[in-house]
Amino acid sequence: MKIRHIDLRLSALALALLPALVLANPPPTKLQPGLWQFRYHSAVDMAGRTIPPMNQTAQQCIKETDPAKLPLMPALPANIKCTAPDMQTSGKGYHVTMSCTASEANGMVSKLREDFMISPSHDGSQIAFYGTVQQTITGAPVSIPAASVKISAQGHRIGICPAPKR
Repeated sequence: MKIRHIDLRLSALALALLPALVLANPPPTKLQPGLWQFRYHSAVDMAGRTIPPMNQTAQQCIKETDPAKLPLMPALPANIKCTAPDMQTSGKGYHVTMSCTASEANGMVSKLREDFMISPSHDGSQIAFYGTVQQTITGAPVSIPAASVKISAQGHRIGICPAPKR
């Protein structure tokens, strides 16, 4: 009888904590569809030598509002094979990892390991990406040191998508 009483208290405690756990880990926000402005920054480190950072901006029409369905895998040449992105959801957004291998006709092989965090804002009007790409190259005529690329991007909705050109 005493064990059953403890079991009921544990069940009641679990039920009482359930709303707190759901609120602590809310589902990620949908993005607002429309025209978005993105700002990208990347810095490359190769064998302890930093290559000057690259910065660029771009605009993109976002129609898919689920951040989990963003096009993480662009169309790739036939010589590049990638694993499907592994995506873990948290209250902060999405943690994405994937690996790619590019094989060249001359025997060179480039391997990439990507690790990113994608974080939409609560109202879906902004999104941030940050992460790293680790690259190793084998089979080159000269030794090429491993490279680490740190990438960050921020985007925000700036208006409606332009009408398609006819």
